[in-house]
Amino acid sequence: MKLKSLAVVMLLVLGCSAAFAQSYSFGFLSASGVNEYCNYESFTVGGKANFYLQGYDVLSLCPGSPVAGASINGFAINVPIAAFSPIHGKAYVYSDQIFDAYYGGWSQEQWTAITKLAPGKVEFGHADWAGYVGFFGYEFLGNYGFITSTLPSAASRPLMKSTINTQTMHSLKAAHHAQK
Repeated sequence: MKLKSLAVVMLLVLGCSAAFAQSYSFGFLSASGVNEYCNYESFTVGGKANFYLQGYDVLSLCPGSPVAGASINGFAINVPIAAFSPIHGKAYVYSDQIFDAYYGGWSQEQWTAITKLAPGKVEFGHADWAGYVGFFGYEFLGNYGFITSTLPSAASRPLMKSTINTQTMHSLKAAHHAQK
């Protein structure tokens, strides 16, 4: 009887924690707020105080992507103004496997993104997302801009490049093989 009761309690706990998770999907706009990239983020936040983030960087409209999406995983943060990031305040930071998705394997490059949970006003000096490129122990601001609740589609004619800009599977492989 105790084992059965424990199983019921565990199912209730798991069911309740899943019920509190919230899902989001946002398109990426350029820093000018004018152009929309071909990829978009689709994720769920949950856990105690909505601490974790998990989902996908959807690449299905991006030319040259051998897969439809890249896994993203992260957690809630508070970015101080002193960090000189395009984003400050409450946000989520996540690791994105977009480079590996384009490369079709381990690229030795990491895309780390910071995102807000709601589109803000398109205004100079502010941003809703920022992407950082990491490789060989260094990390640099790679791109930033605004998020939009309008997702890219073939009809909306998004930019034919993703948030990692003009990096393609071909250029990633060429850069990787040049190191050998």
